[in-house]
Amino acid sequence: MTTPITLPPMDELTLTELRCRYEETTDAETRTRYQMLLLSLRGQTSSQIAQMVLRSQDTVVRVLKRYFTGGLDAVPRRTAPGRERTVTAAWEAELLRVIELDPHEVGQDTANWTTERLAQYLGQHTGIQVTEETVRMYLHAHDYVCKRPTWTDAGAKPSRRPTTWETPAGRGALSRYPSTHSTQTSTRSRPGRG
Repeated sequence: MTTPITLPPMDELTLTELRCRYEETTDAETRTRYQMLLLSLRGQTSSQIAQMVLRSQDTVVRVLKRYFTGGLDAVPRRTAPGRERTVTAAWEAELLRVIELDPHEVGQDTANWTTERLAQYLGQHTGIQVTEETVRMYLHAHDYVCKRPTWTDAGAKPSRRPTTWETPAGRGALSRYPSTHSTQTSTRSRPGRG
């Protein structure tokens, strides 16, 4: 367990700056961290502050230590740098270009694009290898949806074949069986039910 610590008194200029930052920040976590400093200046221990702001005592101590070493600028949460983005603007532009084309138009021996096929094609043409999930996420970001193709039975009776109507612009198509299709339920009883 961490030993409780409190802040020593602050000079008036730093205290005014702290209060100003506390009032003006739009980030809730940063405001909570500035609140930790203000509560510590009122004589609260790190364990008491942790209970008041619903954070662990370790977090409170870490924020107070960051203030000790770096001043007010060190108090807001730092963003981890993370890995550099793999996908380039050229890769994304090529994805958006080919998704609108028939796969045959770009030399693919398939009728439909899949995320796997798009990842392979883009890897060959841009040199950037990505997963199917990356392709799906970029398609989703541009309002594309991956879905399964609809299959119909070519040998079905004409009365059972779905009829398709266009819906208002941009809404796809609706499929429905003609009105000759019966929707009545069977009146036969199940075996063993008298």
